[in-house]
Amino acid sequence: MRDYLNSIEKNQFMVLQSIVQMMDGLRNSGVDGPKISSMLEDWSKRNNMSKDEHKNLKTAETFLRKFLSSVYERLSEKEREQLKKKLIKFDFKLIDDFTLKQIDRNIADKIGNATMPRQQFYNWCEEIMSVKCNGCTKDWNTCKLHEMFDDNLVPESGFDCSNCKYAYKNE
Repeated sequence: MRDYLNSIEKNQFMVLQSIVQMMDGLRNSGVDGPKISSMLEDWSKRNNMSKDEHKNLKTAETFLRKFLSSVYERLSEKEREQLKKKLIKFDFKLIDDFTLKQIDRNIADKIGNATMPRQQFYNWCEEIMSVKCNGCTKDWNTCKLHEMFDDNLVPESGFDCSNCKYAYKNE
């Protein structure tokens, strides 16, 4: 047996570990929540769980804990530390399909479009202009930078060069 987990196995391990933590009342949006023991009591009180269901859930919990403990014990110390660190940052949530699609759209938008504060963007534009626009004689109609600056409301250079409103001559 290996003393490490690949990335898929790590994710599976963390999902199962977070289920155990939920059973212990530790993973409920940062607030201690109901434990499996109180759930078993509540469901049994409401007569919503048979004795077999109660036994099966307890057995599942026991075997899940045994499995996780066994896997964890055979891992190298380095792998255990990595898992501990990842598990602290890991959260397992149930969300509806609409919310998942919205999150996926937001991620795709962030990957597709860089965002930054306007002043920081202007500072970057100044850096680019100092290299590309200082002394430039290109016609603005053929310049991709002109189009990008114009589309993003970058202030003009103020030098009134005839070829482009962003061109300037710094002597």
